[in-house]
Amino acid sequence: MKKTIAFLLLSFCSNTFSQSVEVQNDNLIYDIKGIEVEPTFPGGLEQLNSYINENFQKVVFDTEIKAKPKTKSTTFSTFVIEKDGLLSDIKIYGKGKVDPRKSEEWIRILKSLPKWNPGKQNGKLVRVLYALPLTEN
Repeated sequence: MKKTIAFLLLSFCSNTFSQSVEVQNDNLIYDIKGIEVEPTFPGGLEQLNSYINENFQKVVFDTEIKAKPKTKSTTFSTFVIEKDGLLSDIKIYGKGKVDPRKSEEWIRILKSLPKWNPGKQNGKLVRVLYALPLTEN
């Protein structure tokens, strides 16, 4: 009887612990450089630049009113293009301090973008980190 119980326990344990379950992390964020199929904006980068320029609402800043010469300022954004083509985790960076009002405007524009064509890795849709320079005209 003891041998039978031991055999059953051993069989049960070996079946329980020998099952291999492949856990796949669907929340990985891939770098654009190492991806098989890069995400794209519908219509390409020219269409993206056109959309941004048309929708950027210039805000009057106190510092600009005081007769400072206007220079083009380049700001950088990073965001994640999700599997469904929407943007998330939008961050704005610049050389020095970025005016919070300009930062809010860039975020507003990026959130309003139409869906992107998502990136693919190994034939599956994946999340991709994307960096985009934003130049104010």
